[in-house]
Amino acid sequence: MDFHAILAVPKAEKHPHPRFAQLPEIESFAKLEKDKKLLSMWRGFRTATSPFVLPPGTPKDRVEVLQDAMRKVFNDPEFRAEFQKLVSDEVSPLAPEELTKVIREMPRDPEVIEMLKKISGVDPLPSR
Repeated sequence: MDFHAILAVPKAEKHPHPRFAQLPEIESFAKLEKDKKLLSMWRGFRTATSPFVLPPGTPKDRVEVLQDAMRKVFNDPEFRAEFQKLVSDEVSPLAPEELTKVIREMPRDPEVIEMLKKISGVDPLPSR
């Protein structure tokens, strides 16, 4: 296979493998704003793969307790060792503040959402 671009998740992160690290970010090929938004939404969903979601109006102190608990889990050496043993990869979680930012900045344009549904589904891709 010949790879010509990469979707970095998160965007600023370089791939650890040298052959992939030299590839340009796929967003650099997007010319239209809606295409950039589509890639941003795609990256956002890839970044926030398993967020912990709380209902609106959750008291701030409870949010902070859960955020602190997640930080402790992800920094626990035993958790990191078990994770690496199970998936053969390093733990690289986003801090709660970073994850919140990713979710808040995700595009919400109806046209972009429909385009993402189209390319993520089983139907033929739309023509250009």
